Amino acid sequence: MLAMVGVGAAVAQSDDAAATGTTPDALLERLDTLEADLPANPPPLGAELSEETTWGAVQGDATSVRAVLDTLEPELRQLFIDADDADGDVADGVALVARGWLDIWTGTTALAVAESADLAFPIGTSDELGVATGADELRGQVEVGLDLLLEGRARHLEGYGLLRDLGEAPLDAQMRIDDRASAAETYDAEVRPLITRLLSHPDPSVLVTTDRFDTDAPGVRSRATSMTVVCVDREALEELGGTASEEVLAELEDIDRIDCEDLPGIDTE
Repeated sequence: MLAMVGVGAAVAQSDDAAATGTTPDALLERLDTLEADLPANPPPLGAELSEETTWGAVQGDATSVRAVLDTLEPELRQLFIDADDADGDVADGVALVARGWLDIWTGTTALAVAESADLAFPIGTSDELGVATGADELRGQVEVGLDLLLEGRARHLEGYGLLRDLGEAPLDAQMRIDDRASAAETYDAEVRPLITRLLSHPDPSVLVTTDRFDTDAPGVRSRATSMTVVCVDREALEELGGTASEEVLAELEDIDRIDCEDLPGIDTE
């Protein structure tokens, strides 16, 4: 019996050590353990924008995702604390991912409040006198939630992308990280611009001119209207000074988001 107790205590200590380890391998293992229970694709999944108003409808179920993250929040918080205190690129990537999930947890909490508000009443109804008869849409809660969700997704784009590039996790875990990184890139390209526009924020992308007055059809297309533009990340451009000089453009990557639309009459690369 004493031997069995001793073995059990050793196993418990080993499990505790694995749960709080801060080496790169331990941090990656702790993250992968959580991956099995983390939501596959948290909201918002998209948005239907109105051409007549500055608002729209957000797609996705925040309440159920919040319920899942409620159970994982203590482990995610501890993982973030430990990774943030550790050194190295793996620790940086894990800290970004864990903090991103915490942002999503807080954001879905705000959205869940809006989803469950005044369920017994329709939204936006009025009587024959134009007096409101239904519930008010909690736009303030929705905006707070969406801002936090965008921050969390941005951290996932950076964090999962870093862990994918490092490639230090075991094969199965690395495949899950790679899938998360790809999903984060898809979200950034296809969903983030919609949510940003719904919130009336500046588009995350901006078109900048690279060549001016260099016509590819002399005598047909005027130099005054000839230019080449590229689509770059607005925040990245601002971090480099905000001016699209040749030196700055050399440090920026061309991006392909849905808000990077071709302008009529302009050759866009």
